[in-house]
Amino acid sequence: MNTISKQQEKSPEITSEKLFLGTDRWYRILKSISVLYRWELIHSKDNLIRLLQMQQSWLAQQHYRTDDTLLDQLTSSLPLLDRQPRIWSCMHIGPYGMVARALMALGRKLAILLREDIFEEQGQIYRQQYKLSFGREATAAELLFIKADRGNPLLKLGEALRRGYDVIIFIDGQLRIGDLSRGWARIKLHDTDLLLREGVTALAHWTGMPIRPLIVTTIAGQIKLRITEDFCVKSKADYSVAMQYIIELLRDLDVEELLQWECLPTIFDGQADPAKMKLRNAIWLPFLAGDAGMLFDITTGISVGIGAKEFEIACQKFKEIGAIT
Repeated sequence: MNTISKQQEKSPEITSEKLFLGTDRWYRILKSISVLYRWELIHSKDNLIRLLQMQQSWLAQQHYRTDDTLLDQLTSSLPLLDRQPRIWSCMHIGPYGMVARALMALGRKLAILLREDIFEEQGQIYRQQYKLSFGREATAAELLFIKADRGNPLLKLGEALRRGYDVIIFIDGQLRIGDLSRGWARIKLHDTDLLLREGVTALAHWTGMPIRPLIVTTIAGQIKLRITEDFCVKSKADYSVAMQYIIELLRDLDVEELLQWECLPTIFDGQADPAKMKLRNAIWLPFLAGDAGMLFDITTGISVGIGAKEFEIACQKFKEIGAIT
């Protein structure tokens, strides 16, 4: 929707601020902040501006870091583990790629579930992480990739667990909002009903292996680890309980950490019709959709088009309050 046209890119009248307001990144930021506002986690306009700046800074950095200091922080924060394989339930939040590297550094052999459309990029990153830690390429006996949309991934993950691999599953990779259907669990986060696939709980049930949920974020350059005790799934009746247990870690996060979650725009897209939402005092922020000036209301998620002159005024005011870093 909000792409930058070739004509805009060549125009000397288009400022860097306007170019940024026309990026997909900026529109994702608006949607993320809107979700946090609806969850009543943003309590003032000053706080909102600070979070806008923080998320711009967060998205501008690499999520998979090569910083050994951060790695040392994470590995030292992990609890002592026995040699029993586990199912690590993770989410796409913070420097989540470091979870695999930390476990590899602790001598765990890993099987990682990845969608095929991201396998080439993400698989290469994990291989690089292994090489950073050990100075050599990982073998299949140390690092195994299982494609989520090829064959029967749960059977392959179960076999990996039996062979002593720890399994990493990013459960929010198939997060959605809508009608409950077979194989999905409905869980609650703040005032939003989310649907997550129950594959991780089915895997734990079939194999008898425990689930260990964890989340990694960063605050002021320091690793913040949240990790729970193992959850054992003993019957199908435990599936929805286990999924809620996993998601509860998100409820403990500060708003500065929640904005590091890649799924906030997905939650925004799946929420109810903005026109039916509770009316609040509007907070309008500018963005570009192609070459059209728009305003986005953080409180409801409604977007409206405005004239070129009005958009210029909105951009100027927006720049003055320092909301663009």
